Amino acid sequence: MAFFSLLLLLLLTAHGTPPALGFTRSDFPPDFVFGAATSAYQYEGAVAEDGRSPSIWDIFTHAGKMADKSTGDVASDGYHKYKDDVKLMADTNLEAYRFSISWPRLIPNGRGAVNPKGLEYYNNLINELVKHGIQIHVMLYHLDFPQVLDDEYGGWLSPSCGGFHGICRCML
Repeated sequence: MAFFSLLLLLLLTAHGTPPALGFTRSDFPPDFVFGAATSAYQYEGAVAEDGRSPSIWDIFTHAGKMADKSTGDVASDGYHKYKDDVKLMADTNLEAYRFSISWPRLIPNGRGAVNPKGLEYYNNLINELVKHGIQIHVMLYHLDFPQVLDDEYGGWLSPSCGGFHGICRCML
């Protein structure tokens, strides 16, 4: 919701409406980049579609551990609505977008074969961003890895992988 509130504010500012917070584009340095950011789990949704495997966050939230009992099953439904979202970014004059890649969507088993549908989704998202001239910044979070790897290695603090900092190195 905050993402779309910011977009609305920028849209109003970009189209000459008096800014709600009392600043305009000219109040920022010329090289300042306005952008938006999302994390895959909070944005994509579609957790059981097109070959995506459960992540550690899916297991955590489905166990009812969030205070409000929410999950990322639907989230903002960016998996299906990314074209509309990118258009909204372009219409509000955003210049950059930082997003994370869902490891369980791209490599469902944690290693090995790439999921063609996951690759297609990220390729389509990137193409849409390029089409609208939006800078791309991509991250792969080690906090959103497939549950299958957590099960195999015994979690973050597994001594066989060197603890927290070695877990991803061990899994690859």
